[in-house]
Amino acid sequence: MPNPDRGGGKLPAGLTTRPSDFSASPFAYISRRDLVVPEGLRLLVFSPHPDDESLAAGGLIQRVQDNDGKVCVVFVTNGDGYPEGVKLRIKRAVASSNDFIEYGQGRQEEAVQALCELGLPREDAIFLGFPDSGIDDLWETYWSRGKPYTSPYTRFNRPYVKGKLSRWVKYAGVDLEAEIARVLNDFKPDWVVIPDPRDHHPDHATTGVFVLDALRKLNQEGELSFFCTQVLTYLVHFRDYPQSDSWSKEIDRAGVRGSSSASKVLAGTEWLNLPLTSDELNGKRRALQAHASQSPVLGYFLNLFTGPCELFGHLDSAQIMAVPQEYALCFNRADAR
Repeated sequence: MPNPDRGGGKLPAGLTTRPSDFSASPFAYISRRDLVVPEGLRLLVFSPHPDDESLAAGGLIQRVQDNDGKVCVVFVTNGDGYPEGVKLRIKRAVASSNDFIEYGQGRQEEAVQALCELGLPREDAIFLGFPDSGIDDLWETYWSRGKPYTSPYTRFNRPYVKGKLSRWVKYAGVDLEAEIARVLNDFKPDWVVIPDPRDHHPDHATTGVFVLDALRKLNQEGELSFFCTQVLTYLVHFRDYPQSDSWSKEIDRAGVRGSSSASKVLAGTEWLNLPLTSDELNGKRRALQAHASQSPVLGYFLNLFTGPCELFGHLDSAQIMAVPQEYALCFNRADAR
């Protein structure tokens, strides 16, 4: 997107900004523009784990609905691969696969409750059920369906959704990308919100890359146009984010998941503020409280995201095309073209 503070040009279709009120935003040191949410927007949010949607986009989700828009949230994993949380819940040193499965089911219910606090009904949540702490493995090693990944926690090699195992989908990169493409095609969003590929958490960074690759291929096939579909990114796991400004000095030198891959391509990312109203901030806090299983271990971290604004990066069409291709080439993937 052209930078309005450097002479810029015409903004992409469906994406408008305005000058930021520096006093209202803790992120003012990196962005001079506020994100303006148009009426009737179709917003698709990808959340690697239950709680990321509330942390990063709880305010945006409410804003879109208040502006007569439509929101769908896609949970890529059930958050079931979290040994510290499971052991705290069961109060035993050793957890079984059933303990992890039940923990994931509980996190699904928390996610539904959190979305209710943000004003969304249960049917606006999609749970894909892919392996927590294994999304990067699908991209790097387990791309083919011939030898799927097996979760070391649940012992499953295919999604477990709505109380049963999938018959057709496996823990393979090609299947995850196909599921993401299906959701994109069905919902036909105006804006897609994804984890930033530079996030340090493997599930976050690689979820972002998976969505970009699906968008790239859909664009090539003529199914979705970058002119009509804008891509916004969010950070959750990046050093000192969001409590200090040191992250902003490093982000432009970072590549996918802290590597050098696509660092030059991502360096020009435009960052936009979304100042929250008091009602939106209260709704976001209630949503985070709904993720009750996370509070005993991560309560302090969750509270860091209850500041007066949310921050989103905007990726242009060149970045959408280049980032997944460069990252696939790191692993000699034949389908990177």
